[in-house]
Amino acid sequence: MSDKRSEGRRRREELVHRREASSGGFIKRHKGLVIALAVILVLCAAIVFVMTRSKPEPNTGYDFDITLEPEEGEDPAQTEEGIEDITAAEDPIDELEGLDSDLTKDKGYTHYLLLGLDGVESGFKGKRSDAIMILSVNEDDGRLVITSIPRDTYVYIEGKGYDKITHAYAYGQAKLTMETVENNFDIDIAHYFTINFDGMEDLVDLVGGIPMTLTQAESDNIRDFFGVPGTHAGENNLTGIQALTFCRVRMIDSDFQRTERQYKVLMALYEKAKNVSVSTYPSMLKTIYDYMYTDASLADCISLATDIMGMGLDSMENVLLFSNENGTGKKINGTYYLVPDDLEATIVEWRENLGISNYEPSVSLKTYSDYLKTR
Repeated sequence: MSDKRSEGRRRREELVHRREASSGGFIKRHKGLVIALAVILVLCAAIVFVMTRSKPEPNTGYDFDITLEPEEGEDPAQTEEGIEDITAAEDPIDELEGLDSDLTKDKGYTHYLLLGLDGVESGFKGKRSDAIMILSVNEDDGRLVITSIPRDTYVYIEGKGYDKITHAYAYGQAKLTMETVENNFDIDIAHYFTINFDGMEDLVDLVGGIPMTLTQAESDNIRDFFGVPGTHAGENNLTGIQALTFCRVRMIDSDFQRTERQYKVLMALYEKAKNVSVSTYPSMLKTIYDYMYTDASLADCISLATDIMGMGLDSMENVLLFSNENGTGKKINGTYYLVPDDLEATIVEWRENLGISNYEPSVSLKTYSDYLKTR
């Protein structure tokens, strides 16, 4: 009897040993898979956290009497000799107020407003938008077009009158900026995304810096005016603070070049982010959440992200809506503006470049365009 019990115990122990050996072998053989699955679960949790907690900007209302903070240095174009300084009467606000923009949706396209801000630690009120871009997405044609609007562009801001488009944000944040873009350019904006540029600094550091070729003038300006050391003419691997400062450089040339610098940084950041470790994604997503505001819903964000991932930012086209070719730098009552030469023709051409041929300018755009020709 004892021999049978001993034999039974021996067999049970042998079976347990085999199971443990088999289990251990599986874990060793699939350790990489187990870790990858764990990382994916963490990543998915982070994505859900960020996407479901997207937040609109704090609503401070419109304030057209606010005192704007001084600009950080002057664009050389604003002090260039020969710029016409016009003494103009007050804008005819009563005639322009409440014009029906009669926006039509561009078939196949969804337009988003992207706004970049600098130094909003003390709040959003009174801050200018340093970067103003329209992201146009056409899923059917696989086109991503980002259109930059110079911050000095002379536009009509309802409730205020004609002013720089960058000031629309100071008076009424993203909501007023979105209305101003829609009314002046006949662009139906689906949603806005406001990005605090301080977040760009953190993102650049998270990916280990970004490669960027600097001119001697750019490097000197970063060091001497902004007080950020460590750059040189030629190839650089910019840190977060260096990349952010590079985006702010404009006194050596103009706002047109600053817009180009901002685009270069965004694309370089995208290229680096594509190749970082998956384990870095949660930190990146948390940073994006901390520094981004939007009125888009979870479904809207997922749809946009899916479209962009499907097409790839590599295919993105970069367009400058106004430049020295279709706008004129003028001083009006002592303040520099970039005044569109023919607003209506520019918007028609912009849509033709998008492949939209049946566009008919709205009454408000035609009115603004005619008025600007008198400036």
